[in-house]
Amino acid sequence: MRAVAADLSITSPSIGTFAAQRSQPLRRDGKDLSVGKDGAGGKSQGGSTDTVTLSDAAQQQVQKLKQADTSVRQHEAAHQAAGGAQAGGASFTFTRGPDGKNYATAGEVPIDVSPESEPAATIAKMEQVKAAALAPADPSPQDLRVAAQADAAKLQAQSEQRRQGGDTASGRAAAAYGAAQALGNSAGAGRGLTV
Repeated sequence: MRAVAADLSITSPSIGTFAAQRSQPLRRDGKDLSVGKDGAGGKSQGGSTDTVTLSDAAQQQVQKLKQADTSVRQHEAAHQAAGGAQAGGASFTFTRGPDGKNYATAGEVPIDVSPESEPAATIAKMEQVKAAALAPADPSPQDLRVAAQADAAKLQAQSEQRRQGGDTASGRAAAAYGAAQALGNSAGAGRGLTV
């Protein structure tokens, strides 16, 4: 997980950092909690995985790891789908289960949050970045930080767009509001403006 700094010039903080809780620790000697009948963690001497006999606790751990793997992969896929061209490929952190298989227990997707050359393009990009950050049903704290960063960049771009006096809907709305304020002020004190 890369940290997101307040500086919006960072081009690829990660969104989607999501980690599932590890369900059972290793034994004190650092080995898996259970091994197969041959004492080699379920692997035969030939190196291929044969049928593994796992304890009930190990089977529960494998089931939790499978659920975590599915959840992490869905979480990161949601970021990628919503992020489109702004999102990079997902990377995962794996945990080896007592069955000898690796399960994704954390992941992240890099996303480009750099401003574009035009404020309108930056606004559109930051809307997509925010959508990507908040795409999973359970956004992580990192996801929320990226969404907030996208909001800040969008506000800055909107401000720049207003300064440029661009012919945009928000620029026209601001001009109309200013004109209405001026009419209300010239109509006399205390009357207000009736629309």
